Amino acid sequence: MSRPLIALILGIFMLGCSEPELPAANPLSVEPGQLSQIPYLQQGQLTVVTERDLILPASEDYRELTLSVFYPQQGDQYPIIFFSHGNWSSKDKYDKVIQYWVSHGYVVVAPNHLDCCSRVRGILNSLRYGNFGLIEHRVKDFNYLINQYSLVEQLLPGLKDKADLNHIALAGHSFGAFTAQQFGGAGSFNTDNKSYHFYQDGRVKAIVALSPPGPMFDEITTQSWQQLSTPTFNSTGTWDIDKYFFTEWQLHQMAFDTALAGNNYMLVTQGADHYLGNLICRPERDVAPQQDALMLLNATSTAFLAAYLKQDQQAKAFLQSGELRDITSGFSVLEYR
Repeated sequence: MSRPLIALILGIFMLGCSEPELPAANPLSVEPGQLSQIPYLQQGQLTVVTERDLILPASEDYRELTLSVFYPQQGDQYPIIFFSHGNWSSKDKYDKVIQYWVSHGYVVVAPNHLDCCSRVRGILNSLRYGNFGLIEHRVKDFNYLINQYSLVEQLLPGLKDKADLNHIALAGHSFGAFTAQQFGGAGSFNTDNKSYHFYQDGRVKAIVALSPPGPMFDEITTQSWQQLSTPTFNSTGTWDIDKYFFTEWQLHQMAFDTALAGNNYMLVTQGADHYLGNLICRPERDVAPQQDALMLLNATSTAFLAAYLKQDQQAKAFLQSGELRDITSGFSVLEYR
């Protein structure tokens, strides 16, 4: 596929993604107190420190990176999450998820990737690097940040000793969700050498994939997740569709369906779309925020992180119990395989 055609398709995707006809969705309706059975349902008690637009200078090894860093004001030695934004979005459009995690005791480092921040920049870099090049650069961003994390601490003295690099998670949304999955064993197809490339990193103990893509272009295929083996939390919703790429929301759960079984989770929420209304990725959207969907995403993803980064066995038992369906009367369903 030519690079101009790639750019054109990306433009169509972004213009059309909020316009499809949506199926009916039942709202959350529960008895008072019923939701209290869900672990991590409330914001955590830790004070969140947010530092934006930190510049990690270019070196002989890598390009300049712009970061946002989030960490608890109290305490130290927290598990660390590296977060990957969606295509054309940015590191600063996911606060409602990231700050929730941090309030429960995590450090989060979020860089801007080459395709960040605007449609124009995204198209220009897709022309320059191609789809596979952008995918590969995202992986390189995180490899550099993990390997050179001490440089991030030097930028931000308050971060010193806050993170425990023995407990690392990768997280992301949409295109960034696939980036995170690559660190767990997902592969991208290089159309030049006709082979899959894999970047699994044993240092990464957990993956959080918010609305991951299904097969997309020629680089993300039906076979991309067959070697995904790191514990993974995936999420989507029954309004997570668009007119051109993912006409059925079920395509977003292909990673769950085709990955290796074991410690693999899928959250599906009634009426949740790709952006939870306007709560993540595209806050400029003139649509209603999907607060109930966000609440349940935050609670279950935090329980997953606690289970696999903090060895919270009660959280793991809840995740694998199937109880969320009954508690929410089917509004959110959490499957395990």
